Amino acid sequence: MKKTYCIIFCLLGLALVGTSCNKRRTYAELLKDETRAIEKFILENKLVILDEFPENLVFKPNEFYRDPATGVYFNIIVPGDTAHKVKIGEEVYVRFSGLRYFTSSNDTTEYSNDNLITNPFPETFIYRGAVNVSNRSLYSGTTPGWVVPLTYIGHTGVVKMIVPFNMGSSSDQQSYSTTYYGNVKYRFESQS
Repeated sequence: MKKTYCIIFCLLGLALVGTSCNKRRTYAELLKDETRAIEKFILENKLVILDEFPENLVFKPNEFYRDPATGVYFNIIVPGDTAHKVKIGEEVYVRFSGLRYFTSSNDTTEYSNDNLITNPFPETFIYRGAVNVSNRSLYSGTTPGWVVPLTYIGHTGVVKMIVPFNMGSSSDQQSYSTTYYGNVKYRFESQS
C-alpha cells in the first residue's frame, strides 16, 4: 500500500513539473513581444512613422502611416486610379510579394503569390467597408489588414505594409505571426 501511494505521489510530482515547464505565454505577453518586434523592424529598416496621413498620398520610400483603428502600418507606393475607388460588395483581387514573418528569427524566406505561372489565381475577398479590430471578422478567410489601405487608394494601387497578427490571416492570428509585405497590388472587379 505504501508503494502505491509513493508511486502516485511521484507521478503527481512529475505531472506538476511537466506542466510548469510548458507554461504558455499570455496574450498580453505576445502583444508586448509583437510591439518589440515591430519597433526593432522599424529601427533596423530606418522607417519613419508619420503622425498624420499625407493628404497628397505621396510617401517617401521609408515613410509609413500607422492606422490607429487597426495598428496596420502602410506606405502607398502607387495610389492607383483614385477616381475608381472600391465599392461595397465588390470583389478585390490581391497579389503580393516580399511577404516575411519577421517575429520569427528562424524564417528568412520571402513568400509571394505574384508569379502568374506558379500562382495563376490571386487572393480575393469581397469588400464590406472599412475594417477595424472589432469588425475584422467581416473578412474571415483573408487577411483583414489588406483592407486598411483601400480607403485611400484606387484600382491598381500598390502598397507595402506591416500587419500585426490580430489583423493577419487566420493562420497568422493562430500562430501570432506578424507580417511584412514588400508589395501588395490591388485590382477591383468592376475595373478588371
